[in-house]
Amino acid sequence: MKPWLASASGTLISAAALCLAALLSMQLPRSVDFGALALPLWLPAGLALAIAMRWGWRSAGGLWLGMAVSNALVLHYAWPAALLIALGQSGAPLLAASMLRRQQALPFYRLSRVLMFLWCGVLGSALLSVVWSGFFLDAGILPAGVERWQCLLARGLGELSGMLALTPSALFLLQAEPTRYSRNPASWLESMLLLWASLLLAVVEFIVADYRHGVAASLWPLFFIALMWVAFRCRLALAYWLHSGIVLLAFGGVLLHNGAAYQDPGLSGMAAAGMLLLVQSLALLVFGALVAERRFTEDWLRRANQTLEGKVVERTRQLAESEARLKLMADASPFPLAMNNLNGGGLIYANAQAESLFKCRLDAQQRRVQDFYVDPAEREGISALLRSQGAVRDHEVQLHDAEGRQFWALVSCAVVHSDQELYVISGINDISERKRLERSLHAANDALRQHVAEIESLQVGLREQVRRDPLTGLFNRRYLDEILPRLLAHMLALDGTVAVMMVDADHFKRINDNYGHQCGDAVLATLGAFLRDRFRSGDIVCRYGGEEFCILMPGIALDAASHKAEQLCAAVRQLPIQALEHRLHITLSIGLSVCPLHGEDPESLIHAADAALYQAKALGRDQVRLASNVQSVLS
Repeated sequence: MKPWLASASGTLISAAALCLAALLSMQLPRSVDFGALALPLWLPAGLALAIAMRWGWRSAGGLWLGMAVSNALVLHYAWPAALLIALGQSGAPLLAASMLRRQQALPFYRLSRVLMFLWCGVLGSALLSVVWSGFFLDAGILPAGVERWQCLLARGLGELSGMLALTPSALFLLQAEPTRYSRNPASWLESMLLLWASLLLAVVEFIVADYRHGVAASLWPLFFIALMWVAFRCRLALAYWLHSGIVLLAFGGVLLHNGAAYQDPGLSGMAAAGMLLLVQSLALLVFGALVAERRFTEDWLRRANQTLEGKVVERTRQLAESEARLKLMADASPFPLAMNNLNGGGLIYANAQAESLFKCRLDAQQRRVQDFYVDPAEREGISALLRSQGAVRDHEVQLHDAEGRQFWALVSCAVVHSDQELYVISGINDISERKRLERSLHAANDALRQHVAEIESLQVGLREQVRRDPLTGLFNRRYLDEILPRLLAHMLALDGTVAVMMVDADHFKRINDNYGHQCGDAVLATLGAFLRDRFRSGDIVCRYGGEEFCILMPGIALDAASHKAEQLCAAVRQLPIQALEHRLHITLSIGLSVCPLHGEDPESLIHAADAALYQAKALGRDQVRLASNVQSVLS
């Protein structure tokens, strides 16, 4: 079916149902003074509220159309007034339903929602509808003065009675109960017996019984008992349907001028039926909500209890299985395991490996853990750690077995709580062999460290021998070739200077020829010591070869280096050298170059200084010469 067709069909069906309810309401006796303006039971109000709570604002068209047709054709209002009054009669239940639908579609299972239904749904809807109608019922229809307000009050009571009588039952018919609400505590046979017995009693009470006898009137409280019983034992929907049936039978008896509700030919019977409707409806709403809440609470407690019992059973089974697995694992463990009380140390359990390790039955003769410690104070220390930390991992202790054999053991312990007691589960591993190997390894390591220290000492000596000249103790040419490139790179990066001084002992060959090589070696050794003492700690003095020396002076200017060279020549000239039994004097020829003035690489600087040295020797020795490109300036 197309959506618009379904919507139109729903609108027409709602309008027809409201018109039918209006026709039924018109069949009831009404006030002689107010007539159709104050019907004792206005069923369209109850049906409209039920439809609005079921379909919400989608039912607005059907409610307005049904109310308008009922006002015009059933109540014989003029069409303009009928249409305007229908706006209030349809808008009031829609507004009330919009508030109730936020809470729950069927608000009869919680007392708070029942009160919300009574205040907003029933009382609020009736009040809005009556107030709205009072503006559009003219004086020709509605009496003036005090009677006008009495008429509006009677009209409101009729709408209120209609909502109390019809809305709950209609809602249960229009909307299926949720699954958790539709469970029937009683059996179907008990439900049917209660339902049909109550209806049969209502037929007898309100249709068959003679109103002139007081016996029938005294049976009215039985309906309250029946309704409460059905609400307590059966579904709440059955209770509301039974209530609607009893109300319809009561008003039907009034129409037939018979039954307990019909007291006289006037309106007193209808008033009595209305009072029965009011009290019975309110009692059912409150009691039904209380029963539903109690039933839900019982169901929740029963499910919680079942869940708890299931968990307890499952937990008990798991504990039993866990205990069995733990004992099986402990018995099958390749490591010794034991369990004891933390307080007192009494042994409770030990596997076969532990008994084999200690050479006795550990669960016999009230043995204690501290009986197997070589030093009982160690056990007290472990006990203190267990109390503060709850566990001890890989703690080395010294134990003894029942035969007195002492051994080292690696112990790991953990505290467990059971029955307000503290127990300790311990794993024990015999590490005597490992300790023996550790001692051997430590001795081997000590010997190895000593050997390594000797080797390192020899290596240091070898490095020094490789870098030092054995005769003078100065750095040799190998070290010069190694250090000069790095020194130049560093000083060039800092925009600094490096002076290179080439020094040669004059006529050294004569000393060897006249006094021998041993005397020449003594002269070189003395000269080397003198040169080492004459320069700064940052200067590098090297024996370049034979009687020739090379001195590196970083961070010195050219004039300062030249002055230093002149001072050196003068000092050596006055230096007496004791060589064997001879007292000798020597002079020096010095060539000087400076980086970066004479070059920025080692080859250029050495070559420049060496060339200056040969120039000094050629010009008569015992003098200082600078590299050629600045010679003319400083000479």
